Parts: sequence; C-alpha cells; structure tokens
Amino acid sequence: MGTPQEKLKNLPRQPGVYIMKDPQKNIIYVGKSKCLKNRVSQYFHSNQPNMKVQAMVDNIADFEYIVTDTELEALVLECNLIKKHKPYYNILLKDGKQYPYIKVTTSEEFPRILLARKQEKDKNQYFGPYTGGMVRETMDVLRKVFKIRTCKRVLPRDIGKERPCLNYHIGLCSAPCQGNISQEAYRQAFDEIKNFLDGRGDALVQKLKRQMQAYSDELEFEKAAMVRDKIQKLEGLWDSQKIVSTKGEDQDVIAVCTHGWVADIQIFVIRGGKITGREQILLERVIEETEDAVLGQVMSQYYAGTAEEALPRQVLVNVLPEDNQLLEAFLSDKKGVKVSIHRPQRGEKLELVKMAEKNARQVIDDYNARATADGARNRAAVKELEDTLGIAIKRVEAYDISNTAGTNSVGSMCVFEDGMPANSEYRHFKIKTIDGADDYGSLQEVLSRRLQRALNEREAGENKGFARLPDVIFADGGLGQAHVIEGAVRAAHLDIPVYGMVKDDSHRTRALISCDGEIIPLSREAFRWVALIQEEVHRIAIRYHRKTREKSSIRSELEEIPGIGKTRRKNLIKAFGSVKKMREASLEELAKVPGVGRSAAENVYQFLHGENG
Repeated sequence: MGTPQEKLKNLPRQPGVYIMKDPQKNIIYVGKSKCLKNRVSQYFHSNQPNMKVQAMVDNIADFEYIVTDTELEALVLECNLIKKHKPYYNILLKDGKQYPYIKVTTSEEFPRILLARKQEKDKNQYFGPYTGGMVRETMDVLRKVFKIRTCKRVLPRDIGKERPCLNYHIGLCSAPCQGNISQEAYRQAFDEIKNFLDGRGDALVQKLKRQMQAYSDELEFEKAAMVRDKIQKLEGLWDSQKIVSTKGEDQDVIAVCTHGWVADIQIFVIRGGKITGREQILLERVIEETEDAVLGQVMSQYYAGTAEEALPRQVLVNVLPEDNQLLEAFLSDKKGVKVSIHRPQRGEKLELVKMAEKNARQVIDDYNARATADGARNRAAVKELEDTLGIAIKRVEAYDISNTAGTNSVGSMCVFEDGMPANSEYRHFKIKTIDGADDYGSLQEVLSRRLQRALNEREAGENKGFARLPDVIFADGGLGQAHVIEGAVRAAHLDIPVYGMVKDDSHRTRALISCDGEIIPLSREAFRWVALIQEEVHRIAIRYHRKTREKSSIRSELEEIPGIGKTRRKNLIKAFGSVKKMREASLEELAKVPGVGRSAAENVYQFLHGENG
C-alpha cells in the first residue's frame, strides 16, 4: 500500500472520500472532496492554523481514499462511512431522524389512529410528520377527547363477542365493540379528528363552543362541562402547535451557533405552516471552526437518514452551509423534486430563522456558563490536590484494564489537562503479550508501551502526542496497580509520581494511596475531582472493551462457516460491521464483498439463516 508520503504523490485530482487512521488502524476521520489530491495534501504539507484540526493531524498515521464519479456520490459515501465507523473527529449524529406520522386507518369500518414511521401506499390517511413527543401528545389528546378505540378487534365482525376493555370502563373509549355507538356516529367523530389534524382546529373548537352553549342554555350542565373539557384539551394541543407561517408551507428552519469546540443546531419542523416539532443537536467535539462547515456536515448526516416523504420543499438557514449547491442537489435527488436551501434577508422567513438562532445561542450561553463553572471548580480542586501532594499538576493520566474472563483484554488511558478531560489525548491499547485475566501484567504492558513511545518520539524531536508526559499518573485500583505502574516508570528511567485511586466496598472512590502505602486525605473538592477521573477512565475502558469484544464475537462466529478464511472474514466484517447486518443482507450483497464470491456467499447465507443442516 505504501507510506502516507508515497500515497500523497499518487492521489488523483478527482472527487472522492478520504479515510484517516491512527497508529492502531482505527478510523478517526472521514471527509469528502471534489479534488482528493488538493484536500488530503493540505493535512500533511501545511501547518494547521486551527488547533482543533492540528489535534487530529497529530494522530494520523495512515489514510485511504475512494474515488467517486461525482461530488454527490462522494457526499453520500461520506455519510454512509461516518454512520458505519463513527470516527472520533467527525461530527456524529444519532441515527437519522425518521419523524413519525399519525395514521388514520380509514380502510377500517371503525377507524383508529396509530403511530406510523413512514407513509405507506395504502388506503389510509397520514398526517405529519411530527416529532416523537408531539405525535404521542396529539394522539393521547385525540383519543381522550373523542373516545376512539385502540384495540385490534375486527369490527363490525367482532361486535359483542368479547367484553369491553379497560378503556371503556375508565371512560376513554366509546366501546364500538359492544355496539354502543353507531358506525355513522363513530365516523363523524373521525371526520372531526381529520379536520383537526389537517389544520382546521379552530373550526372544530368553535363548533364545540356552540355545542357547549347549547347544552348550557338547555340546563344540561353536565354535558356542557364535558364539552368544555374537550375544548380545553384541544386548545392546549392547538397552542402547542404554534402557527408561524400564514402561507401554510412545509419548511425546516435550521440555525447553527458555535463557540470554541461546541456547537448547537436548532431545527424547527414546520408543516402546513405550524411547528410540529423541534430538534436540538448539541455537539461538544466540533473540529471545524466555521459555522458553515459545521452546518454542512450536520445537514448531510441529518437528512441522509430522513425519509423522502418527510423532507420539506424548503430549508431556511441562518448561514448557508458549506457545499450548499451540493446539498441542494442531494436533497432534491432524494425527494424527487426541487428542494431549496435559502438564507432569508427579510420578512416572515427571516423572523423564523431568528427564532431558531436565538434558541441556539441561548443553549450555547447556558453550556458555556456551566462549563466555566465546572472549569473553575475543577481548577480549584487541582490546586487543592497540588497543595496536598506537593507537586505541580497540569496533565494527569489515568489507566484501567478491562476484559471478560481474561478474553479480549484492553487497556485505556484518559487524560485531564488543567482540570478538564482532554478527549483528543485519550488512547486505547489491545493487550498483546498477556494471556488470561492478568490485570497487573496487562497494566505493565500498557505502561511499558506508552512510555517507550514517549522516549522514542522525544528522541526524534517530537513534543506532542505520546511525547507529552504527565505530571502524575493515577491507577484505577489500589496499591497493587500503583506498584505496577511505578515499576514501568522506573524501568523507563523517568520520574513521575504514581497514586492508586482506591474504592470502597460499594465500588465508590474512597481515597488516593501512594506507592508507599500511605492513604492520602483529600478535601471535598479534590475528592470529587479524583472520583470524576476514576469514573471516566473506567467508562472508556469498558466502552473500548465492548467494541473489541463485539468484533471478536463476529470473527468467532464467522470462523465456523466453511470456506470463510481470515481474509474473507476481515472483508465481511469491514463491509457489514455485525452479524445482524450480514443476516439482513441478500445473497447478492454478500457475494459482492471483495474476495468472497458466490460460493462462499452461499455458505454464509445458509449458515446465518439456519440452512446449514
């Protein structure tokens, strides 16, 4: 494959996707470009003015690239690779948002309202999309107001065959299953429901108010009170779906606000001129420094997972995203009609964008206020710990080992600088020389490798990455772990103080212990901070172990399949990532994996579907 420098010489001037890897071969960043040679070369041939990008570049040991025919193909491939590999330095969103719909089963003689994840081509009616909370609130209110059924009984066939359900007895269902309401009256209620969902809620409320007044005039106060309760519920629901567009348009309004490594994106979903939902995306590890770059990555991932029928015809933004025209082409191709991305300058649309931007800025301000308070509190804790230990503390490293009954052993290193987690400095280690559940031996290996890397890089004139040494090392555990780390430090001829983080019988941080066996009393704030470090290193160790174990489990299962050797297993894991996804794949998709072929794919398919005898 060649070294990165050799690969740079052969980079094509074509669109495509580049994949950055760290020394452990983990994918740490995926990007796209209309000219691979120009974009990738920038990482290696120039000093990065952006310290956040430099932090990523420091960890790049190798890269791969995939050439595509068009920029649009590169964008789609980038989205898929980010979703599959979840690279550390990419903006990562949760699975694409599939906004639900309210489905009115007009194909049934006694209809129901159901939550639907997408619109089907059937005889039913769909309303939305809504956000998850909004759709459930809407369905709950409509069911209570109109007392419609939720059961799966086939009516009128099953009328009178079974007793009514609990909903009838508590006043939430009119019991059409008992013939308590005619089909005509029941469908009339659904006409009102559909009018409400179709945006004509005001007309329904006015109708109910006239009915309430009529009952009151006839001195039927109990019936009037029941109608009043319906009105209050519907008005409350109607108010929550604020009308923001007099033109009744379908739009998404998106605003981004960034500060340092943090960004907040507010997405207001407007359908039929009403806000039917709001999505907030808070990102705490943003590597791009410009808002247009952040917004471009967020929108491409966000809409990649959105069903075509849920896409709006127009997206209003406070800043035009990077590669705006490419994103428009992507959305238009997905929806099948023209979708525009627009930054309004005046009028009603500008006010909508300002509303979203105001919310994003407020989230950032609140986040910064909390971060400032946390930073000040942690720095105070560090100062107290410095006074207690008698050393200056700028950088702390903590280590933990994780395995399952001695298998898939891994080590993790977390780093705190100036009292705060330095996530970009975290490192993981697969245990190579120790068999079984030997935490001490594993810890010895991890520290020896880490410190030897530091010595090698310092000798080469490096002053970043592993070359940066800590002022103090904390071991997750007690005196035994501290002694192991101290031995590795001495073997490397370094002078770094080591302390164990001791837990009580309830597995909570209790104290620090020196290598001499001295229990170190801590102030309340210092105690809290040390506990935070211990929880963090334990968390990242378990997370990395789980990831490693899952890959090992996949590999072990594939080893049982005839004709699937090491190379084919590796290619299958790379292509699908999990046995579940392999099981969902068709025979043709399995056969397309490089190096697999039709015959081996048939073996895999038969094995995963229980057809192997």
